[in-house]
Amino acid sequence: MTRFLLAGLASILLLAGCDQGGSSGSGAASTRPAGTTRVALIMKARTNPFFDRMASGAEAAAREAGIDLQVLAIDRETDHEKQAAQVETVTAQGVGAILIAPADSKAIIAPLLQAQARGIRIINLDNRVDREEADRAGLRIDTFIGPDNEEGARKSAAAMIEAIGGEGKVAMLEGIRGVDNAEARKRGFLKAVEATGGKIQVVAMDTGEWATEPAQKKMESILNTHKDLRGVFCANDMMALGVIQAIASAGRTGEIVVSAYDNLEAARQAIKAGRLLATIEQHPDKMGALGVEAARKLLSGEQVPDYIPVPTDLVVAADIP
Repeated sequence: MTRFLLAGLASILLLAGCDQGGSSGSGAASTRPAGTTRVALIMKARTNPFFDRMASGAEAAAREAGIDLQVLAIDRETDHEKQAAQVETVTAQGVGAILIAPADSKAIIAPLLQAQARGIRIINLDNRVDREEADRAGLRIDTFIGPDNEEGARKSAAAMIEAIGGEGKVAMLEGIRGVDNAEARKRGFLKAVEATGGKIQVVAMDTGEWATEPAQKKMESILNTHKDLRGVFCANDMMALGVIQAIASAGRTGEIVVSAYDNLEAARQAIKAGRLLATIEQHPDKMGALGVEAARKLLSGEQVPDYIPVPTDLVVAADIP
């Protein structure tokens, strides 16, 4: 009987040892978590086709690299609390790396700090985590992969300004205020305006919260107030789709030039139809793929640069088959 009890005890101890080896633990940041080939991609709302393209690029790269990729997204661009909960969930699961496209550049810092404390590598995509707040909190982002949002917006806004003859009244529909890429795109728009030496007058700047319906409503109000408006720059294509609908409903298609950012398929069709002048391609599929590749390198002990740039390309009718 004693022999059987000892054998059973040995089996229990062996199983316990195996379970400890497979858990993520809660050690210091230098401790590498278990499951280091498991990576989580956490994005903003997948209702925006931009993030579907990001996920597709990441998934293709993960298949090729043999990485177990988990993709999570929030339902609304503003739901930073749900995104924080998603980070906490994958942290508890013990992934090796998190690829994060934050809904809020500051609110995401606290849950990412928890991930860092578990030894999880942090790769920032598309929209920068607020650098000053991250430094204050002690959060280290392993790399940022994304475009120069300011320069991309400047290109798009400059194309709109050129199309209206370099003078007149214009407006801008912003993204969520305070978010890094929204603020960068605003700076790019203002830079294009400043380059005209005062010939362009900005008569309205409002947030469309990255979404079509809010942007449409805001544009309807702007059109009612500014009958002589000549151009609009939208910080993303989803808002531009609402703006061009508002312009059409007001019977002013062809009178007001609109440019945007993201190169969604719906925006490309609007460009072909002559309702939208231009957009910006910033290669979200490439961002996703580069994020997975950076995770693979980091989890293999390789170095990656602090910043991995993704190009921005102006897309006009001549570029669309």
